[in-house]
Amino acid sequence: MRAQKIPATLLLLLFAIEALDANRRKQKEKLIPATINICDISDRDSKVHCYCEFSQEVNEAVKTECWVFNGGIEKSDPLWTSFTSQTNIETLAFNVRADGGLDFVPSKVFRYLRKIKHFSIKYSSIHKIESYSFVNITSVQEMTLTKNQIFYLGKHSFYNLPNLTLLTLDENKIVELETEMFYELPALQKLYLTSNNISVIHDGAFKHLVNLIDLELDRNNISELKKECFYGLANLKRLDLRRNKLSKLNSFTFTELWNLQSLLLDYNEIYVLAQRTFDGLSQLRKLSLSHNKLITLANSLFEGVRGLSALDLRHNKLKRFTFENLHPIYDNLKNQNSYIYLEGNEFPCDCHLAWMHKLRHEAKSVKVRTSLENFICKFNAEPSLNSHFTYFERSVIGSNNLYDSDDKSQIKDYVDNPDDFFQDEIEEAYVDEPKAVKGENERTLLQIPVETLPCPQDVKSVTDRTYTYPSQNEAKDYRNLIQTSKTTTIDSNFAISLFTPVILMWTIQF
Repeated sequence: MRAQKIPATLLLLLFAIEALDANRRKQKEKLIPATINICDISDRDSKVHCYCEFSQEVNEAVKTECWVFNGGIEKSDPLWTSFTSQTNIETLAFNVRADGGLDFVPSKVFRYLRKIKHFSIKYSSIHKIESYSFVNITSVQEMTLTKNQIFYLGKHSFYNLPNLTLLTLDENKIVELETEMFYELPALQKLYLTSNNISVIHDGAFKHLVNLIDLELDRNNISELKKECFYGLANLKRLDLRRNKLSKLNSFTFTELWNLQSLLLDYNEIYVLAQRTFDGLSQLRKLSLSHNKLITLANSLFEGVRGLSALDLRHNKLKRFTFENLHPIYDNLKNQNSYIYLEGNEFPCDCHLAWMHKLRHEAKSVKVRTSLENFICKFNAEPSLNSHFTYFERSVIGSNNLYDSDDKSQIKDYVDNPDDFFQDEIEEAYVDEPKAVKGENERTLLQIPVETLPCPQDVKSVTDRTYTYPSQNEAKDYRNLIQTSKTTTIDSNFAISLFTPVILMWTIQF
């Protein structure tokens, strides 16, 4: 049977359709270029170059570091879609090497990187972190945005990052911390805001960070603290406020920080501590107040922190530190990992420091013994010995009949535990101090026989005998009382009993 012949017109139509399809494919290829492997960019003029560790093959990179060059990159740049070539990246870092090279958060990248755990940007010109810039990046665990130019964080800037444990915003220009800034961050444990321009912390700025354990706010411009700004931080263990502009601290300032263990307040301008400044800090172990302007301390200042075993008061303007000051924490200072530093003050060599002889022989800590052995005070040429033994026996020996210099077991050398929670920080802080040089009329206290220490006439210092160890909820009762007093009448007996320590504190200090 002879094959049926196809009409010429139909053949022409088929050829035309095929040619049209081929043309469309070519046009489409021009509009959508082949995906670039972000780990293998050969174009020298590219604005971004990335180095991928271990492997550059498609979808094999796990750790990638990118440099931004050549005048910067826009949000609409097609290069961002190239990250589809490496969807298994877990660690991604952007380092900007040109002014203005990156002035926005490259949020588009996160669409393609569903396994990212560590993300960082450094040296950018980002001024603002807009609201929801990092929303729903459920895999990210650590985020570092240091050495940028960030001065503003929008509401919910870091919204809904359920696995984020570390957020670092050091060395930016952030001015204030607003409420709702840190929201839906249930796993966040460490927040670092060192070296910014923070001067204002709004009430409840951290109230959603219920699992935060470490907060660094050092090297800022904070001049005032209210207990409301720490609301919600019930699990915080370490608070760093060094090198700010604090001048005075009021009662119950840190009372929301029930589990705080380390409080660093060095290099401020603090000259006044209310008697109950540290009340509520029942777990506090380390308190550092060096390089401030303290002149005097309330005798009951440490009643609320009876677990304190590390105290640094170097380089203030203190002229007296008696056994009554030390009594609530004295036994803690005998432990192996404790320390007390008092150098750089204006203490006269008198009986108020007689406790140093006793503690030197009872302390197991090398740091305590070394500090006391090197302690220098100002010695008067004509010591007055009036009432010395009475004071020394009542305040020091009478408090604990353990002053026995012949007990060799108590002066045996001990080696500190290297795993001590604060060990590295203690060593770093103390090693920077130059060895004290004796001036005119200065003596090493422990080289002066205790029985010859002069005792001034005003040996009886004012002491608040009505102080009671604060309960965990007392500060909250105090706050509620203040609020209630604005609208209702307060029972006078309750008010008097609650405010007695505060009134007495004012009497002592002023």
